[in-house]
Amino acid sequence: MKTLAPKTRDAVLAIAAWQIGVMESPSGSNRQKYGLAAGHNGVAWCMYFVWWVFQQAGFSLYKTGSCTVLANRYRQAGQWVTSGYKPGDIIMFDFSGNRKTTEHTGILESIDKDGNLITIEGNTSTGDNCNGGAVMRRVRSPKYVTGACRPGYNM
Repeated sequence: MKTLAPKTRDAVLAIAAWQIGVMESPSGSNRQKYGLAAGHNGVAWCMYFVWWVFQQAGFSLYKTGSCTVLANRYRQAGQWVTSGYKPGDIIMFDFSGNRKTTEHTGILESIDKDGNLITIEGNTSTGDNCNGGAVMRRVRSPKYVTGACRPGYNM
């Protein structure tokens, strides 16, 4: 991987993509390096994956395993968006379609021609959206998005 300037969107996206294919071990245990680095191994880890990626890219993202806690911090800081999503945004999902809770998260990589979000997520799979055990690139309908945290990137 080429060296990227820290605290940039490009660094976040490159590091996230580099992690695609990482899986928890053993399967179904929620044990993986992201939770281990955060000091909370063996628990749901989508948010710890995001935290780890941002740490590697030079950010001091608030360390939490809770999507709701991070979303609330960004709301209070005025860095919460509900439309106009951009690559590098931390996307929050509610798979019920009600868009009321934040049950899962990922990093927005791009938006396809149909308006679907291409994300890189931890603790997902094609069989379980929010506790699947792998880092994957996913295609998500915007109807499941509650909003996004927008980090302050250096351009």
